[in-house]
Amino acid sequence: MISAGRCRVQYAAMKLRMSPVGVAAACAVLACSSPAQNGARTATPAAAPTAESQEHAGARPTPAAAPAAPAAPAPAAAPRGPVGERAQLLREAADQLDKAQAALDSGNRNLAEQLFSTAELLVGADVLAPVAPKFRDGAPPRVTTPTQRFESAPPQPRVAGSSEAEDEKDHVPPPRVEASLAGALQIDGRPASGAFGLVTLEPADGRWKPRTPKHVVLEQRNREFLPHVMAISVGSTVAFPNFDPVFHNVFSTSPAAPFDLGLYKSSEAREFTFPKEGIVRLGCNLHANMSAFIAVVAAPAYVVTDGDGRFAFKRLPPGRYRLKAWSERSAAPITQDIAIKPGKNTVNLGVTGDAPRGPQPDKFGGKRG
Repeated sequence: MISAGRCRVQYAAMKLRMSPVGVAAACAVLACSSPAQNGARTATPAAAPTAESQEHAGARPTPAAAPAAPAAPAPAAAPRGPVGERAQLLREAADQLDKAQAALDSGNRNLAEQLFSTAELLVGADVLAPVAPKFRDGAPPRVTTPTQRFESAPPQPRVAGSSEAEDEKDHVPPPRVEASLAGALQIDGRPASGAFGLVTLEPADGRWKPRTPKHVVLEQRNREFLPHVMAISVGSTVAFPNFDPVFHNVFSTSPAAPFDLGLYKSSEAREFTFPKEGIVRLGCNLHANMSAFIAVVAAPAYVVTDGDGRFAFKRLPPGRYRLKAWSERSAAPITQDIAIKPGKNTVNLGVTGDAPRGPQPDKFGGKRG
């Protein structure tokens, strides 16, 4: 627990309420990030955002914006009883708020929001709701539903998403007359080595039965997202569990589904439902290297390619289709018409490699890396 000497700013008249949830979250953060009373450091199952995490995120805080390293405090007695513990959490939250305001004043909106989020973990989001817009305006819409407990599970695959695999799982009978389609993507005329993609098929007449939305998982593990590319039907819900010993902050600024899940620690998850078609790029606001894609699909037939751009549909009704193809290196899908005859069909598809390279901007649009 942080000693009273570390809390440089005291808001004696600060009218903050403490919820039991806020106290529990704050105690978890303090236990994970603070030195023990005897000077030995405790284990860190989940580290709160710090200046070090900003380095991972690619942020460039100025001296005025970055939290200052506190001077070594004189030994102080640990607070006793619920009143002392709450007072200490309030002082620590006030300290984070002062640092957040300093970062905002210096123009570092991303760092300011992270410091503000740390204060929320200490005292609860409801307490700081009146000033939250000051730190969050300009970021994607915030998901404020409570986190869910999520037990450990085997790692997710590198890619996921196949309408035919979904049909087999749901025992959907195959078409009376079957056709297949296989091929590969090329990016700017070259093999799509090391890049995943997506191919979808829509009947040319525009008539098909919408697929049933599903509930799936996209996890945070070893500071990366798994699956890296996932295809889901419109209306599906994705759970985003954190299996790392550090905090993560999943977000997207993609027009198809902008959202911000906020900070949450290991073994917790939040969910988001994807209401419309489009390619959604995910990032972590604390770790600039983390990136993934969710392809939200309205088409009845879809499949994610392998790392060399290869794909296959094995049980299609013959007919005319509108085909769309996309690679994670493409800014947008390409579209073409295709006739699929009974039996085997093949096609090679060319997509562009015009997507921006490098780390994704932070959730305010600021450059990282």
